Amino acid sequence: MNSAKKWILALLAVFLLGNPAGVFASDTKQPGEWSPKPSERWLEVVKKERRLYLRQGDQILKAYRVAIGSGRGIKKSPIDKITPVGVFTIRRIADARNWVFDPKVFNEPGEPQKDVYGRWAISFKNPWNLAIHGTNAPWSIGKAVTHGCIRLKNEDIEELIKHVKPGMKLVIREKPLPEKDARKAMQQKKEKDLPAKSQGSSLPPAETKSEDAAATVPSSADVQAPGDAGSETTGTPQEGESTS
Repeated sequence: MNSAKKWILALLAVFLLGNPAGVFASDTKQPGEWSPKPSERWLEVVKKERRLYLRQGDQILKAYRVAIGSGRGIKKSPIDKITPVGVFTIRRIADARNWVFDPKVFNEPGEPQKDVYGRWAISFKNPWNLAIHGTNAPWSIGKAVTHGCIRLKNEDIEELIKHVKPGMKLVIREKPLPEKDARKAMQQKKEKDLPAKSQGSSLPPAETKSEDAAATVPSSADVQAPGDAGSETTGTPQEGESTS
């Protein structure tokens, strides 16, 4: 009996060590496991390009330069400074003005600071307390310098939050999909969504009526239009929101 218990405890220890606390709460998936509907709005971050895209189906509506984590590889802990890849779900838009950055969390020198995250943050479900947020260091945009979060210029995130809602998908990739692969994936998605008797016929036009409709701009544009948005706000980060 004692040997059996030891064997079970050893297996449990190996299992837990291979799956750090919090990983089980993640809704992350590999980017290839999800594809949008033609009329669906979603966010895409391409780490290699240092860009965030607002998309509808396979179309790019807006593009923004961002800063990403300074770490490389596969994210394994909240302090490894890596921006994770995968498919996530937007949780809410929060007022980040009273959020406090504490460098001690990352074993770094310095005192806790406010006014680090700009006014707005887009919280998405993840086990590492990461978010998309503004910054007090606009010079950092376009670089790999964060503790894992995704930074935008303050004026850019003010524009972006007009088009973001809870439940939207966020896809973070290391590299952009090859164009031919992206077209193939979208075509397969369209064919899958068609009724059986209409396979091979053309899809009806995507819905254009939307509460957050935005004009399409070239994918290379950096949108810098300030604006206001009615959003859920809070004074402190909640579970799944940034402290980095």
